[in-house]
Amino acid sequence: MELVWRSLTTADIPAVAALYNAVEAADDTGELLSEEDFVELFGEADLPRGSVAALVGDELAAYGMVVPRDKPVGAHRVRLDGFVHPSFRRRGVGLQLLPRMVELARDLHADKHPDLPLVVSTMVESRCAGHVALVERCGFRAERHFHELEVALGESLARVPMPAGYEVVPFSAARDAEVRVVSNTAFARHWGSVERSPEEWAASFTNSKRFVPESSFLALHNGVVVGFVLARHYPVVEEMTGVRELWIGDVGTLEEHRGRGVASGLLSWTLAWARAQGYARAGLSVDTANPSGALGVYERAGFGVARTWADYGMPVEL
Repeated sequence: MELVWRSLTTADIPAVAALYNAVEAADDTGELLSEEDFVELFGEADLPRGSVAALVGDELAAYGMVVPRDKPVGAHRVRLDGFVHPSFRRRGVGLQLLPRMVELARDLHADKHPDLPLVVSTMVESRCAGHVALVERCGFRAERHFHELEVALGESLARVPMPAGYEVVPFSAARDAEVRVVSNTAFARHWGSVERSPEEWAASFTNSKRFVPESSFLALHNGVVVGFVLARHYPVVEEMTGVRELWIGDVGTLEEHRGRGVASGLLSWTLAWARAQGYARAGLSVDTANPSGALGVYERAGFGVARTWADYGMPVEL
């Protein structure tokens, strides 16, 4: 089997989306993306320098994308997102793809943050034995685990009131900059978290077509934002599974307001709203070692573990 390697282009979007969803169907990752989602992702990426495609004839056998960070602290942790089509597995394609992505990460790092150490990382679903074996063979080691949680938005949904002295208001564009600052502060001490620039924040939320501001809420104390729940909706999930899901992208509370029930009350409000809007399920991801007690908050809200992911990392010599 002869592979032809090149960078991705926007013309590859249909093939990339098809490959990605073929991987999801084979591995049951629960991660579904549409062509429109990839249009957005490609628009944010440095395709000539931060992507790679492997072709067999005219067929896309594998692809990878490299995602650097704007404002890393301590070390520059570059994410590698790579996939091999199920039809081309067990042929050594992944063993060629992953090192190529590492080299792309090294080159991007040298331009962006040459004075920092470089760590490359990739997410692996725990049941994907082949993927686990591949990354470990290439020198990656599991550094953190994340549960993907789900809750059905039915009649038995728990209701938790907001504590006294706090109010819930809908997210508004007027508070966007304030929420970004609060988010950066709330997550400043979390593992792997770095300050999100206005550009990164806009790509994740404000300018993203998947962000749902009408289903995102803020907790105010004396008129100031101290907590937030920011939601997304991926229509492709409903199209392919028949389940309308609200994805909780970020939940955060400033440290001095934790332990008072702010996150529980805000999350309860959001889930009740989502149910009234016709959502059948809510999902989110949580660091299993999160020091803020977030996992307990979600479990008490009725969330249960659907899948577990591992963040595999590897230091790279410069």
